[in-house]
Amino acid sequence: MSNDSEHTASEPLSDEQRLQHLEKGGRLDRILIFALAAVLAMTLASWMTAGLLGLFSEAPPVVSSSDIEAVQQQLVQQEQQIAALQRQLEQLQQLAATPPRAPSQSPANDGTRASLQRLTNLLIDQEQSLQNSLAALKNGMRDLAGMIAGSRSWLDDYNEALDKPLSESQARVATLQQLLDAKPASPSAKP
Repeated sequence: MSNDSEHTASEPLSDEQRLQHLEKGGRLDRILIFALAAVLAMTLASWMTAGLLGLFSEAPPVVSSSDIEAVQQQLVQQEQQIAALQRQLEQLQQLAATPPRAPSQSPANDGTRASLQRLTNLLIDQEQSLQNSLAALKNGMRDLAGMIAGSRSWLDDYNEALDKPLSESQARVATLQQLLDAKPASPSAKP
């Protein structure tokens, strides 16, 4: 470059030299323009790719804390219902464990038997309602687990925890059904 500046200071450039100098500068400008165009093209292509991928990808479902709190409240309510039904079942089992009295000829005994049948039917209905609630709760948790990534392990634990009260409820229904199906003692049979 110092050669060029010395050369230009001492004598003027010819037309051919000026043309070469301009072509050399133009070549550099073209290279810069091509590089800038390539960068812009790559940026535009990446934006278009990101936009297209955004259109075709599914957004993960969002589970809010209010949904989780609602499920937890349902769980607490179901646990309270289970506790109440277990107390009622214990009372019925104690009643069933007491030895039967000698049947009397009074019509009050028929009323007691009818009341016991109504109570047993009511408890069976409550147990079946509990089973339906537990099944709905399991389905809701399965749906919730489908919305949350990495939830397979706690869903299995949760299902195991709900399977126990569900099987206990089914056993209570079977016991209540046996009580309901038991025939009253005949008046001629005396202990």
